[in-house]
Amino acid sequence: AGRQPHLTGAGLMSMAPTEAALRRRRNVQRQSVGPDGDSDTVTDTDVDGLGDDDLPSGRLSEDERDPMPKSQGPAPQEHGSGENKLTKLVKRLFFGTSLLFGLIYILRLGHLTTLGVVLVLQVLMFRELVNVRYRTRAVLEIPLFRTTQWGWFATCMLYSYGASFSDERLLSLIRSPTLVRLLPYIQAISMACYSVMLMVFVLTLKKGYYKYQVGQLAWTIAIIVVTVVQANSFTQNIFNGLFWFLYPVGLVICNDSMAYFCGLAMGKRFTSRPFLSISPNKTWEGFFGGGVCTVIFAYLFPLLIVRFFHATICPCESLFAAPDCDTPPPFLPVNVDAWGAGGLSVLARAADAAQRRLLGPSQPLLRIQLHGLALGTFASLVAPFGGFFASGIKRAYKIKDFSAIIPGHGGVFDRIDCQLIMGLFTYTYYSTFVQNAGQLSRDRLMHLVSTLPAEERVALYRDLAASLRSDKLL
Repeated sequence: AGRQPHLTGAGLMSMAPTEAALRRRRNVQRQSVGPDGDSDTVTDTDVDGLGDDDLPSGRLSEDERDPMPKSQGPAPQEHGSGENKLTKLVKRLFFGTSLLFGLIYILRLGHLTTLGVVLVLQVLMFRELVNVRYRTRAVLEIPLFRTTQWGWFATCMLYSYGASFSDERLLSLIRSPTLVRLLPYIQAISMACYSVMLMVFVLTLKKGYYKYQVGQLAWTIAIIVVTVVQANSFTQNIFNGLFWFLYPVGLVICNDSMAYFCGLAMGKRFTSRPFLSISPNKTWEGFFGGGVCTVIFAYLFPLLIVRFFHATICPCESLFAAPDCDTPPPFLPVNVDAWGAGGLSVLARAADAAQRRLLGPSQPLLRIQLHGLALGTFASLVAPFGGFFASGIKRAYKIKDFSAIIPGHGGVFDRIDCQLIMGLFTYTYYSTFVQNAGQLSRDRLMHLVSTLPAEERVALYRDLAASLRSDKLL
């Protein structure tokens, strides 16, 4: 019974093709060292020339199998794996609190500084997401590998910020005549950069790596959508008033924190059913408990901001002067008498009465609190899926964090994955339901008029005078 089976010559011949195919698969795998000294592996899924006929029987074809099998993927990168839970919690709280105070300090420096920080965060996010595939797939044989990726990113950033400041509302903030004259050519400059990058990409295609290079281009475009297109909404939110930047950030922080503590206190007590397979530590109790707390926070947080951080509710009227304004309409009290006698009117009256009873007669119900209910609901139900999306990427590439730039928290994208879609929704909601379309202050309007040629200003004066006379205002 212990004898080994006898292999005949025919049996050896029948095994030969399979062993040859396996040797070919192993030979396709090559090692290369990236510019940062990391060793990168290129598998047969990244190069051309290996057909499905070369695969052993019973193995999945190239199109069917995961591009990063467990045997080839890097082990999950644990940060602080030797630390206990209490140490990790203390570290997260310390650095999280430091980031919060840092954010408050940046907001005090004004709109332009806040925008500069957002730009830096976009660069760091792009670097982290590019490195997800670069560390495991980079090949030195491909010319201009990193340059093309950063070239696409720079081109999209130029177009994004140029288009934002070309809008009349932001153009009126620019006092430099040179920049004002340059902005109309931003689209042409961006088109030239795009054309150059397209030609560079095609000229650097290398035989044997076509599939890999096209895959890298698709990945680059995908992360540009995440880091540039979505984050472009932050520019509009900042100049609409720092409140519209701070408020959604606060909602996401509240939801993330309360979901953690609710999950810690009540996790799996009501149901043991898993919430999401890509995020096994998340629970239904944490998701809904955090959502309820976030909606309550969204209702009350504007009162704190309006009372103690009044400058944040002012739209930006100057890039360098401290913001100062009368209270904008969204932050005025709700006129419950104008709501009629419907069901919503009853609820508004009850909320106004309860708030005056609890916080004093001088604290009526504000319009922004009602807007906050919509923003808080989105932050509770939809924004967390930005984090789940990031978790899916990390699961796909078997990494713990995108980087270790923030101790206890991972990388920049680990921290603001939910903020991106929340900022985009805030801009959309503000533009649709809050903003008075085309409203500009007199100072900004006069600055725009001053950029017109002399004959255009004279014509505008005559048209305006005629309009005022027709309305019997002159």
